[in-house]
Amino acid sequence: MRATRAIEAHGGEWQAVALPTNSAYLSPARLPGLFRGLAALLRARREGLDLVWLQFSNLADLTYLAWAKLLGLPVLVTPHLGANSRLQRSPLLRRVSASLLTLADRLALLFEGQEDEILLPRRVPRSVIRTFLPEASLTAAPADRSSRPLQLVHASRLSEGKGSFRMLDLCTEMQRRDIDFTARIIGRAEPDILARIRRQIASAGLETRVSLEDWMTEEALLTALGEADILVHLSTLDSFPLIVLEAMAMGTMPVVLDMAGVRAMVTSYDGLVVPAGDAVAQAVDRVATLSPAEMRARGALMAGRVRTDHAWAAVVARLVPTFDETAGVRAALKA
Repeated sequence: MRATRAIEAHGGEWQAVALPTNSAYLSPARLPGLFRGLAALLRARREGLDLVWLQFSNLADLTYLAWAKLLGLPVLVTPHLGANSRLQRSPLLRRVSASLLTLADRLALLFEGQEDEILLPRRVPRSVIRTFLPEASLTAAPADRSSRPLQLVHASRLSEGKGSFRMLDLCTEMQRRDIDFTARIIGRAEPDILARIRRQIASAGLETRVSLEDWMTEEALLTALGEADILVHLSTLDSFPLIVLEAMAMGTMPVVLDMAGVRAMVTSYDGLVVPAGDAVAQAVDRVATLSPAEMRARGALMAGRVRTDHAWAAVVARLVPTFDETAGVRAALKA
């Protein structure tokens, strides 16, 4: 876990241990895993745990919040969900999760404005932190792109919601406008989705421009990002996708739908934000106004800023005061 390694390296007196919640896709068959996680938290409490930093992405995660509070532990919660998550689309689940979050001692938000996207309790203090990117994305040298045509990349779990077919629509429109480019689609999907992607590539005559590739190791994916000029991530599902920050760190300009998390990334660094209703046409319009040289120059500047802000030491330096303040709740209770 990157956060654990970074805190161990740069956290001073703070040490970290990762405890899996085993809460994803919870079902009766998976309940023993959840109970093992709760038992692990109890053991950590007995061994002197000072603070729980809970990564919250589903309702079952909040079981750990309630359990930690019963154990007398301060809890810092980071929400990893956006407006399109099931917890936010359902009025009942939205109210339940917000009510449970009142148990938290502090919220550690991923970006400015996250509280405007999802329902959070007003009275709980909050801080804005940054996320940990792969170390290689902060140090690897992007490839020399100067002698090649514009290269696009789309990397995700391939689906409609992730924007995979908008990527193909964008490639089709760029070809129609005689914009010179190549593109890579990287990811896995159900067989019917892969078959549909292949049919659309063939029907649009994109076989010589677009390659469909299996998911890659972290190292290989970063290499692919570093070779591309544009990351096309027209997803309606991901508010704060790490792939966008990873691409930025490699100097790759993102094209994203207008959602709160990615808008915050682009506002802080660079990139192209397009509305959902006319995403493909507007994205191609915006790309067509930039020369490859200008895009690559902006990408290099963007990468420098992202790497500075997301250096592990810098991210931990923002976290430590938040840890200190949240853990101070327990110290005050002890006193």
